[in-house]
Amino acid sequence: MNARSLIDGDAPLPADWPRTLVIAVGNPSRGDDAAGPLLAERLSAWLSDQDHRPDGSRPHDLTILCDQQLMVEHAYDLRGRDRVLFIDAAARQGEPVQWQRVEASAGGPAISSHQCTPAQLLHLCAHTLQIPPPDAWLLSLRGEGFELGSPVSAAMQVAMDQAWDAILAWITTPDVHGQPVNQTGDPHHA
Repeated sequence: MNARSLIDGDAPLPADWPRTLVIAVGNPSRGDDAAGPLLAERLSAWLSDQDHRPDGSRPHDLTILCDQQLMVEHAYDLRGRDRVLFIDAAARQGEPVQWQRVEASAGGPAISSHQCTPAQLLHLCAHTLQIPPPDAWLLSLRGEGFELGSPVSAAMQVAMDQAWDAILAWITTPDVHGQPVNQTGDPHHA
């Protein structure tokens, strides 16, 4: 798992560049905002436990990035990807766990060098970098408290456990990313 953008924008992509990317967003020091980093750690540990193929390669073609917020530099990390999953805590949403497809859009808060949305990153890919954006999903988990030094709430622990199986399903079944999701947002139970 990497904590920062991986790409030198001018460098060619490596031949073994993983086609799937997970970007976990959040500040581990701010209560429920730690959900993204905690799920990234769990996913990284899960990947480490997976058996390798006979040729030594891993069974899941995946990169995990973790950062406190999305920045314009992350647009370079989307190059050459087929799909991306953004994981983040949300202060205001109805369901504890929500999946939604992300489409490229310049709308929303103003893009700055210090923060942007998943939709804005896809827009930067398409319109600034002139590369096709990957198929993208946002997994958001409802947070209750984001105060500095606070622990992760019990409700967020439940939400992270609820999201875990759906994350693994998204990782292990590449064709699932194009399917509609049900009301809980689980892409496997449409």
